[in-house]
Amino acid sequence: LGVGVGAVSTLDGVRRRNLPSLGRYVGALRAGEQPPRELELLDADTRARERLLLGLRLDEPLALSREVREAVDRDAAVRLAARGLVELGANGGGGTLSLTRRGRFVGGGVTAELLA
Repeated sequence: LGVGVGAVSTLDGVRRRNLPSLGRYVGALRAGEQPPRELELLDADTRARERLLLGLRLDEPLALSREVREAVDRDAAVRLAARGLVELGANGGGGTLSLTRRGRFVGGGVTAELLA
């Protein structure tokens, strides 16, 4: 949930971005209206890729839903695990994925390879 000028929220497959104009933002609130914003509908593939991208930044392993598993390059995940950059774990059949301590130092590159 994003609150304020220029803030971004994503809910139910819709990304909402408040426009970065303080005057228009405050004016809308004073008038009892929604601040001006852009809306972007996110398809399932984009949502899955973003879930992976953001989930790998967390301290706990990312539980891989079917959709997120489909977004991951499985061969890349195995290669990265062999190089000590990610950990693949079990989680009720769905599996988990997390960056190792070493993998966090090159997290952007690891994520890019997983999504390739």
